[in-house]
Amino acid sequence: MPANAITGWIDNLLEDLQTSRQRRIVVLHGTPAWCDDELEALLDSRPDALLISDRYPAPRAIPFAKAEACLGSETSLLLLDLFDGFNPDVLCIAAGLVRSGGVLLLLAPPTAQWDIEVDRYACWQDEQRSARARFVEYFFAALTRAPEVGATLSADAVPTTLPALPQLQVTPLIDGMTPDQAALLARLEPWLQSRSSGIALLVAARGRGKSHCLGLLADRQQAPGKVLVTARSRQAAKLLLEQAPRAEFFAPDRLLHEAPPARLLLVDEAAAIPLSLLRRLIRRYPLAVVATTSGGYEGTGRGFLLRFANDLREVPDTLDLKLVDPVRWCRGDRLEEWLDRPLIPDSDGESTDLPVTVENCEFRLLEQASEADEQLLIETYRLLVSAHYRTRPSDLRMLMENPDLGLVIALHGQRVIGALLLNREGGFDSELCAAVFLGHRRPRGHLLAQMLTSQAGMREFATLRGLRVLRIAVAEASRRRGIGARLIDRALQYARDRSFAWLGASFALDPLSAGFWRRSGFRLVHIGFARGKSSGEHSVAVLRPCDDSAKRSTARMQRRIGEQLPVWLTQFLQDMDSMQVTALLRLADFDTAIGELERDDIEAFASGNRGFELCFASLQKYVMKRIAQGDISPARLLVEKAVQNRAWEHIEREAGDEGRRQLLRRLRGLVEALGKPC
Repeated sequence: MPANAITGWIDNLLEDLQTSRQRRIVVLHGTPAWCDDELEALLDSRPDALLISDRYPAPRAIPFAKAEACLGSETSLLLLDLFDGFNPDVLCIAAGLVRSGGVLLLLAPPTAQWDIEVDRYACWQDEQRSARARFVEYFFAALTRAPEVGATLSADAVPTTLPALPQLQVTPLIDGMTPDQAALLARLEPWLQSRSSGIALLVAARGRGKSHCLGLLADRQQAPGKVLVTARSRQAAKLLLEQAPRAEFFAPDRLLHEAPPARLLLVDEAAAIPLSLLRRLIRRYPLAVVATTSGGYEGTGRGFLLRFANDLREVPDTLDLKLVDPVRWCRGDRLEEWLDRPLIPDSDGESTDLPVTVENCEFRLLEQASEADEQLLIETYRLLVSAHYRTRPSDLRMLMENPDLGLVIALHGQRVIGALLLNREGGFDSELCAAVFLGHRRPRGHLLAQMLTSQAGMREFATLRGLRVLRIAVAEASRRRGIGARLIDRALQYARDRSFAWLGASFALDPLSAGFWRRSGFRLVHIGFARGKSSGEHSVAVLRPCDDSAKRSTARMQRRIGEQLPVWLTQFLQDMDSMQVTALLRLADFDTAIGELERDDIEAFASGNRGFELCFASLQKYVMKRIAQGDISPARLLVEKAVQNRAWEHIEREAGDEGRRQLLRRLRGLVEALGKPC
């Protein structure tokens, strides 16, 4: 092929796309040397192009790990280098940076020559490699079946003219706004002016100008009082803040700690903020606009909406808002439509499906998920997207290739109604287990086996072979019908049949999840003191032992939690949300004996005037026991003071008008209402 033929062909394609306003994807399949030569020519021809690569050094290239920081940027030509490996999450980020009339260009070896040993995203637990690059094959095969979306070029293939695409209409801008944004603001602004409390929930797909719209809203606020902005980071709120220089940004945890006064709180990309933290923010700032992306590479949208919608049912004044028209590209864009099908499936129809019962399901167990039928794995992935707080496109590659992943599914006809993902863990030799216990070694994977060995202090636990439940999901319309419990039963039977010592799970603590695992017969064996990076919540571990050694280990860990939980709640878990504390106590089946002197302390506090500090140790044991029994719905004050012993200053700030004397009087009444301890 003549020199610069690819560059000339790309130039012509970009010129045509400026007319149609479509976006397309182009793949350069070839050797690293050939692709690098073409890449150099393209970069020389178009210095404004963006390159995402782990092979090229910064600042010439953006490494995969920092691709997310580019959100908000845009380009007509984005080059994505896949020679070090294929990360589907980064692919979706890259597509979101390409403006109308632009090209997403992938550089990769031919699928038949894909090198699993080089692909860093084909490496799993214990440094095991994918048996074959099933996801890579799936992706490029899907692209081959969609010639209207893109083209594949190589050193031996003469570029041809691509099929013409319909010409799209650019979303018009009037005074810096799309009609969609203007209509939203015209509805939202009078709603905000007419009230002092309420939550507006703004949902939009990526590229709809959600952050820009929030910035315009903040900049146009005329009412007295501050407008505060929060998001997972200042970088995440960059576009919003550029539009509203007077708005003040606070990270979520700092905002709660300092609690500056404000009339209105704007929350951008709310799905990236831990739900318990978001609940506390809404309580502190009752007039708020909460915005989130409905889908995308993060996989946060659908699961967040399901959980946050439950909270909104308890709020009297709510407003649902949507943005539909894209800004960076046009409605009807072929690249967006195509990419959503294999990687970000639309699950909005999930909740409208008719419910399915256990009796109408076929339950199937696959010891290796990677050996399942491709369509079955896609159906499973689609279910996970609809149900889970965080499901990313990279999870589809995990399903297709991870050799240690097992799968239990509930089928209704050809549709996956429920799914449970299992990871095989443990089985370490004594030397490796000892090194893990001392914190000297941390082999890749085996999350639960290592957690209970190194953090819960069970010296020999990782020598036991077990199964960890990575995910469990049931279609929304078919929940609370026993399908999840049946999935657990099948996994437990598989564990026993294959002589695994335990079945367990680790998850971010929330009341719904904790209740499910408790009803399923699992026992709390560990509590993480630090909040997880992805969930922002405290994680917990639960087990169902399958043999005597695991039963003994489980009993020892339960005893430790029972003895030390009162101290943990006042020290390392003092900032835990009161609803989570309630869920934790019930999951732990917390119980303790109340002595005669302790009963006297409780009576003197509740019915008399004995000081709180003198009675706290007795009050804490009793209140924890009563909450764990599950027959009361404790007030937040009762949990935060009588269990966690939070500072009076914090409680007064959260309470608003109530001072310390009123709070103490109310606390005495709450303890008295629990009744006399037996």
